Amino acid sequence: MTVYFVTGKLGNGKSLMSVARILEAFERGVPVATNLDIFLKNMVGRDKKNVKLFRVPDKPCIDDLKAIGKGNATYDESKNGLLVLDECGTWFNSRTWNDKGRNLVINWCLHARKLGWDIIFIVQNISIVDKQARLALGEHLVICRRLDRMKIPMISFLVSLLTLGLVNLRLPRIHVGVVKYGDSEQALTVDRWFSFGKRLFHSYDTKQAFVDNLVVEVKSKYTSPETEHNTAGVYTVIPPYYTHYRYRVKMTARNLMRITKIYYKRFSRFTAFAMGLFIATGIFMWTFPDTVNDAQFVQQVNKSDSKPLDEILDGYVILSAMIPPGSKPSFVLGNEGDRLSSSQLYAMGFSSTASGMCDISITDGKQSYQVLC
Repeated sequence: MTVYFVTGKLGNGKSLMSVARILEAFERGVPVATNLDIFLKNMVGRDKKNVKLFRVPDKPCIDDLKAIGKGNATYDESKNGLLVLDECGTWFNSRTWNDKGRNLVINWCLHARKLGWDIIFIVQNISIVDKQARLALGEHLVICRRLDRMKIPMISFLVSLLTLGLVNLRLPRIHVGVVKYGDSEQALTVDRWFSFGKRLFHSYDTKQAFVDNLVVEVKSKYTSPETEHNTAGVYTVIPPYYTHYRYRVKMTARNLMRITKIYYKRFSRFTAFAMGLFIATGIFMWTFPDTVNDAQFVQQVNKSDSKPLDEILDGYVILSAMIPPGSKPSFVLGNEGDRLSSSQLYAMGFSSTASGMCDISITDGKQSYQVLC
């Protein structure tokens, strides 16, 4: 079992670091219990259904901790569940040490290892926690800091000086948790946690307010006169697969057409027609081959009758070709922007034979020239 006291000033990312550990626990496939409001859909995705999350009351009592059961039934501690409790400074301090049932909570935490739970206590400062609980449970101390609240030595000063204070250069927003082995800031550093946090900002309620549990007296002939009932209790959060994914609209052809109609209703018919015409014209102009005019080609051939065929077609390569059975090959040749089609060559009296899609021989009865891709 591992127990962490996650500390830091307001806004330094204590809850964010703990939520990052919750995400790691889900990725390992172990159960999680917490008094934080976790949004599973944003954290793990709406298609996950093997996620086990217990929501305990804001200030849990011994009955709530017993209700979450065992986090790990095996002897492999890497499969331990994770219990995360925030705002422990309001109910886990020395002023509330004599509260009714507080010793029972401490005893449960001392035996959490046998129940298969790792624990994270979130508190502003370790000194707020009662000394006896700190000495008994404080295995690791995590000190959280935000780098964007720090300036780059010398460089930030020079940039601010050159820009007359208009630019305030700081480090990027990265949350760092320094893990100490013990309950003191001078203890040995054994690990560092890093989190950019951007992914996790929408995974939990950052403005959650923790309230006291409402305790009422139960008056019934079946109970003693002094029986009290806690109105808050543990419940299981339903995985997002059962609340979102199975009710999704499947992307069938029919649903795609329905969605298309819904979006098309935003535009008038004239606007849609003009847009389609503009797009079709652009595609046509882009893909239409830039062929040489037949008359120009005839003049070029007449002027170059004395030239060999290899000089006339020198530099041309096959851009596209089709060899239909029982017919002449159909192809388009290109040479640095100039294009020449098979129909133009046939009109000038040339003939061709194809040995493949990338091997065409062109002849004028006297000469033969091979064109490749």
